[in-house]
Amino acid sequence: MDLWTLACLAVLASVLIWLSVVDLRTGYLPDVGQIILAVAGLAVAIIGSPVGITWQAALIGALVNGGVFWGLRWAVSRVKGREAMGFGDVKLVAAGGLWLGPWALAYIMAAGGILTLVGAFIAGAALRKPVWQGEMPLGPGLGAGILGVFIAGLMHASWLMLAPIP
Repeated sequence: MDLWTLACLAVLASVLIWLSVVDLRTGYLPDVGQIILAVAGLAVAIIGSPVGITWQAALIGALVNGGVFWGLRWAVSRVKGREAMGFGDVKLVAAGGLWLGPWALAYIMAAGGILTLVGAFIAGAALRKPVWQGEMPLGPGLGAGILGVFIAGLMHASWLMLAPIP
């Protein structure tokens, strides 16, 4: 792995870990971290993404991912009659689109949902009470999904298509 790839991975991982810790402690994903993640993702796409995302795909990824998640947030909130997901989660997935493009959204959502439920199960087992009856932060699961998809892209996973076929 070259220095550029390691630097990209380090920036992505460190910001996502920081955002996850803050979300677990406070229930919020701070805008400063989201901005750092977004600016870094766009810069990586412009300079040369190690997973092959062009700046055009990065911008489309941010719009598609953010739009789909905003729509999901709106729909679920309507059904529940209250806010179902914070806007920080929408911004996190949009920033993930800058790093991974639009094709990664399904993987991010699947990993984010599964990892959030697994985390809630583990926390519930450790605390000996169900934690899913209250609010569950989605940011750590989404962050792990973004990081996992990025790593899978670095490993050229055969099941993953991030960049459009030339």
